[in-house]
Amino acid sequence: MSATPRRPLQEILDEFGPLKDGMAVAASQAEGYRGKLPDAMVDFWIEHGRGQWRDGLFWICDPEPIMPVLHALFAGDPEFDAARMVPFMRDAFGEVSVWHPKFKLITLKMNLGTVTTTDITTHVIEGVPPFDDDMAVAAAVDASVFDGRGWVDATTGKPVFDAVRRRLGPISADQVYTMVPHFRLGGDGAARDFSIGGFIEYLGVLAQIGSFTLERYIDPKQGGRGPFGHLEAVRTIGHDRLIDRDTL
Repeated sequence: MSATPRRPLQEILDEFGPLKDGMAVAASQAEGYRGKLPDAMVDFWIEHGRGQWRDGLFWICDPEPIMPVLHALFAGDPEFDAARMVPFMRDAFGEVSVWHPKFKLITLKMNLGTVTTTDITTHVIEGVPPFDDDMAVAAAVDASVFDGRGWVDATTGKPVFDAVRRRLGPISADQVYTMVPHFRLGGDGAARDFSIGGFIEYLGVLAQIGSFTLERYIDPKQGGRGPFGHLEAVRTIGHDRLIDRDTL
């Protein structure tokens, strides 16, 4: 009996339907990313284009406009080379999911100033075999869109997206909900602090307001705190160790 063929990203289409506010991607443009991005995402662009799910909370995005921000953010970093990165998804608050051939999924939590990596091509969970690149990039999309939280108010622990969208209305592919006063500069990160601004412009500002920290996940079996483990700071982006922000 043959195994059922895998269909990366089909689960998300079955649950949420086609992308909204979609933009077609020319096959010639998409093919330029083949070998830099898993085939599953390149093929998805060709067949479905780019656009949003969940009322604009998550967007399959054009990598090109984001690249200058990545080059600035990772300039001089001893480990990450922005030239090998391909952003493929972002949320309504500026969090960006990036593919890298070595590290696989890189998550840029721009509002928090953190960078994390996840490689589920080497290990997933007990009893589940490692994914290949196609399934890994699909799993990254599935995990975000099915979860559907986005930015969470630090004081209440509640997602703010619904309240922000009701007050401000929807965003377009080149817009984002911007936070002022910003959380990294002493703001509360509450729903009332958001307005609508340019997506790339906002990323550029966030890349400059303070240093970014590479974090790694510590599993409870490896000493991680709490039932789900914790994130631990590894080093400052652009340096080979943790650098005190005041010394930058």
